[in-house]
Amino acid sequence: MSHPSNSESYVIEISGATIGIVVREPQARRFAFHSASRRFSRFDGMTFVGPRDAERYLSGQVARRLHSLLEELVA
Repeated sequence: MSHPSNSESYVIEISGATIGIVVREPQARRFAFHSASRRFSRFDGMTFVGPRDAERYLSGQVARRLHSLLEELVA
């Protein structure tokens, strides 16, 4: 995860690939996710306490999907 200086938005990366950004919502203490590709569009608008929470959650979702795909291949 990286963040532009003096900004309220953070780039979310998984394995070096940018999947989207989280932006602090005005007047809120939460960050909203905006996907960089349609593969992650189902997560658009989800809110998180902070950028690291978003990255952890989204990484977990990717890992679960990968695990499901691998199970289908060996079944």
